[in-house]
Amino acid sequence: MRVRKLMGPVSAVVVAVLAVTTAGCSEDEKPTAAKCDEVSVPMTDIPTRTDQEPRLRIPQPQGWERATKLDSETIRFAIRNTGLNSDGFTPNAVVTLQQVGADVGKPQQILDAQNQQLVAKLKVTDLKSTPRQVCGSTGQSTTYTAPAMGKIPARKATSLAVVYQAGDVNYVTTLTVQAIKADNPTYVADSSAIIKGFQVLPPK
Repeated sequence: MRVRKLMGPVSAVVVAVLAVTTAGCSEDEKPTAAKCDEVSVPMTDIPTRTDQEPRLRIPQPQGWERATKLDSETIRFAIRNTGLNSDGFTPNAVVTLQQVGADVGKPQQILDAQNQQLVAKLKVTDLKSTPRQVCGSTGQSTTYTAPAMGKIPARKATSLAVVYQAGDVNYVTTLTVQAIKADNPTYVADSSAIIKGFQVLPPK
């Protein structure tokens, strides 16, 4: 299977996400469902495309509907809540997945590179990151303000990036939720549940 280089795909993924408007481990170290954070929201399985890809699961709160317009090799899943529309923008959650070689660097280096791309290529501001563990894998939660795009005003976004290690290959998955009125109580509760309950698990 062809392994993509990191920097190009990261830029492409980030652009796509912001534009949406509609080294092996021992058994004890492997991610497991027991290490995932639980939320009281129904979970949806995101389809995989190969037997080697990690299994991804996303909380889907009431009112959030599947959106398929931007589905691609990289953008694997998206949901949105039209009931929370504001200023022509629909709050959404987008999941991406890409594959990189282990020679790219350690998990934290991969995550840091994504943030560097956000700032350098997309000019996001107010960027703040916090280390996270997601089902036992190295992750990082990042909040930032995405710049205005055309008629769409600037908006707040939270991105959860996770590196899943499988032998000599790393999979990087990113869940991004964004809204213009990010202080809406429903959006606050829903987006928090989506981020907290996101799961990255070994293939079956």
